[in-house]
Amino acid sequence: MAERPRYRVEDGRWCIDINVRQARQLFDSRDPSPFRERDLDEDAVEYLLGAALEIPRSKPLAVVITIAEPAEAPLTEAVIAEAMRAHFAYQLEQTGHRLSEHVRRGRSFLIVGVTVLAAFLTLAELTHALPAGTMRDILREGLVITGWVAMWRPLEVLLYDWRPLVDERRQVQRLLDAPVDVRSAG
Repeated sequence: MAERPRYRVEDGRWCIDINVRQARQLFDSRDPSPFRERDLDEDAVEYLLGAALEIPRSKPLAVVITIAEPAEAPLTEAVIAEAMRAHFAYQLEQTGHRLSEHVRRGRSFLIVGVTVLAAFLTLAELTHALPAGTMRDILREGLVITGWVAMWRPLEVLLYDWRPLVDERRQVQRLLDAPVDVRSAG
């Protein structure tokens, strides 16, 4: 038996469908801002980001919101679509700031790590002035290892930890670029 696809394709775009009873469900109820400036509901954002991750990057997206009950006066289709765009534009900006801060922190870690490495390698070389023996060899190796261990975190931050932020930024950009279609169920 063939498995039904999780996402449908409409007009060449892979659709992320959200079905709600009322338009208000899309927004964070704790946020007192007007709807255009209001945060989206965390569960809705998590669902959209998760869906964007599941759909291949090469496929264009569309967000289709179906509302069962008639929208209230301030929540027109245009307002909902603009609120979604505003939310993801802000999230894209915040992700960019976090990425920049991460790189800045990584550079700081690298400066500290290289300084500690240089100090410990210098100390390891100075152990040659000590009398030859097992203790000198142990001390020297301990200093060398400790110096390189000090480089662990800076290298981890600069080589690996930035990747999830770049992936998150890419998914947010995909959602920001996706057209938002708001429909009523009836």
